[in-house]
Amino acid sequence: MLTDQDIYSRYVEKKSEFEKTAPITLIGHSLFDMWQNIEPECCLKGKAVANLGISGASTRQYLDVIAKEKRITHLGKTVFIFLGVNDIVKEPDYSPAKVLDWILQILTEIRPLAAPQTHYFLLEATPVNQISTVTNAQIIHLNTYLREHCPEMMTFVPTYQAFLDENGNLDATLSIDGLHFNAPGYARLTKILENYL
Repeated sequence: MLTDQDIYSRYVEKKSEFEKTAPITLIGHSLFDMWQNIEPECCLKGKAVANLGISGASTRQYLDVIAKEKRITHLGKTVFIFLGVNDIVKEPDYSPAKVLDWILQILTEIRPLAAPQTHYFLLEATPVNQISTVTNAQIIHLNTYLREHCPEMMTFVPTYQAFLDENGNLDATLSIDGLHFNAPGYARLTKILENYL
């Protein structure tokens, strides 16, 4: 499991991305971070993206290592947040309520950077396929809580159903390992996110 120091080291590796000015900001874990392996200069509807994803980060780690330390220097007018699933595995005091509290604390830290018309979107966690560390039942429990308690300043973005196969798992044709996306998986994610632009 990646430590806070590992999260900081990944931030250092992609510091230029954190200094980038772009109309769209991605805040999250590996499903955002690894997008750069597929599309180094990701665009959504032709708009530039600052990909601030950090592989392996829990929501608590993103709060403590990135947000509270003021490592984000610019926010676009559209901010997509994709966090929560790593907390199930990593955080001893995990609960869906705790994840939402950490997300709200991240927002408190970054909102001074935002324009008044900035829109925040909270992505639903996507399914997995035969991963030993987390189950789809746990992910559904997290998603249900986040959907039912999503604050008014955020728009909840359903993603779970879009990535399912006929057996209720992450569609293997969209993944490299039962958890992370391949190019077709990112094409599907792109389509979902572009619906909110």
